[in-house]
Amino acid sequence: MSNTHGTTTDPPLHDDANDERAMMAEYSIGHDGLRYAYNGYRYDRLADAVGYAKLMRSRPSMHDSGGPSTRREGIDVPTDADRELMTSLAIRFEAGAFRFEGFRYDRLSDAVNYATLSARRQDSP
Repeated sequence: MSNTHGTTTDPPLHDDANDERAMMAEYSIGHDGLRYAYNGYRYDRLADAVGYAKLMRSRPSMHDSGGPSTRREGIDVPTDADRELMTSLAIRFEAGAFRFEGFRYDRLSDAVNYATLSARRQDSP
């Protein structure tokens, strides 16, 4: 009798690529080869796109338009006034994106909104 320890013909318990595709299909998340897209926003990580999709679906009063965003062409370079606002909120502009606390934003207004909300949360008791 031969010993066959360590060999199996059983399929793996899960297939990460299939799990990812199923999750993207469930939440209508697109992927352009670089970023994941949902409801007009792009994310570096699938988990962030799924988290936002779940949040939108958990709010009955919010319209979940879902679906991938359309790719924007060009980069909005901040003006001098934008840079003053960015400095006051610790927002950086790097590699064509606005960055705040480890998050990347395509639009300055989104970074400003989150930075403002974050500051309010820190100020509240």
